[in-house]
Amino acid sequence: MIKDDVFVVGLGLGGERVAYEFQQRNYPSYLINGSIQDNKILPYAKNVLVLEGYDGVAGDRSLAFKALKSNKAILQKILAIEEKVILLVATGGGTTGSGCITHLANILCNKFPDKIVFVCLMMPRHDEPIKKRLNAYDTAKELMDIPEIGGIIFANNEACGSDLNKINYNLVNMLDAFFSDDSSSSISNFDDSEKLKMLSDHGMFVIAMRSNCKNDAQNMDKTKMISTQDMVNALTAKNIFLPINNDGIVSHIGIINQKDNHLDEKEIEKAIGMPENIFTGNNGKVNIVCASGLGFSTEYIANMGKQAISEQKQRLEKKKSFNLLDDLEELELEIEIPVKKAANKRKQVSLDLLNELD
Repeated sequence: MIKDDVFVVGLGLGGERVAYEFQQRNYPSYLINGSIQDNKILPYAKNVLVLEGYDGVAGDRSLAFKALKSNKAILQKILAIEEKVILLVATGGGTTGSGCITHLANILCNKFPDKIVFVCLMMPRHDEPIKKRLNAYDTAKELMDIPEIGGIIFANNEACGSDLNKINYNLVNMLDAFFSDDSSSSISNFDDSEKLKMLSDHGMFVIAMRSNCKNDAQNMDKTKMISTQDMVNALTAKNIFLPINNDGIVSHIGIINQKDNHLDEKEIEKAIGMPENIFTGNNGKVNIVCASGLGFSTEYIANMGKQAISEQKQRLEKKKSFNLLDDLEELELEIEIPVKKAANKRKQVSLDLLNELD
């Protein structure tokens, strides 16, 4: 299994939550944040690296870069990671995570071309604040523009009725099953080198997991088998990810069949596209289907960005009209011209201090 080759880095509160879930499954990890309040939410987390001097960055992604630059000890720890696969996790709508993740991805890809930089970005709901959606759009675009990066998971925070804990749990549960799989059979095996190949494919990565279950109705011990259509639905519709494009672009498909439950490769191929190869394993603890090198959900992300921009323009127009007065000739009131007062000395001192910092 490749679990021993995976290191998780959670950035910002959302990334920390996911990394903490991995910690509880014994993955080596770092949790990086500057917010004291955020870090208090996870009192039992280990390896929390604090961005000193930056107790939150208030929606400004550029400040996250400055925070990294001012905390070089944290960068040194990241550069000392020995594992083959480095999973970076952040929420796109946040600030610390979305601001740091692209810089760390660039640094790691350039410094360690032999490592696999695998990314998970949690995308905001459509009803979240404008700035969060704009941050997510910018972060997604920057990550997609790094050609050396491996797979990118775009988790959708609108899934599971917006229950973020459930989304995080399902995400970690599926990836852990993938990383921990050590199934084998005399027919065919989905080996570690093939799993690493899929993680290294540049493009979108999605995964689905379902398990056969016992049905004790009428006192008969029966096993309900997972159908191929169940797995197709889980991979393409009923999941926690942004929607897969209908362009047929896919590099690899991986399938792990639970014991005595063999999925139809051709049907999965019809639903996703013609891959370079299909890797198949048998006798797994659960049924898993994953796809790598998929086309990015650019239409979905672009629409989210356009909607946020449109709402931002409307907001600015309202703000502009709020500050306008009617023309003077339309007023029937006598307006007293105010006497000019001396400038506020305290304000002037503040401005002088600001100028000294330039």
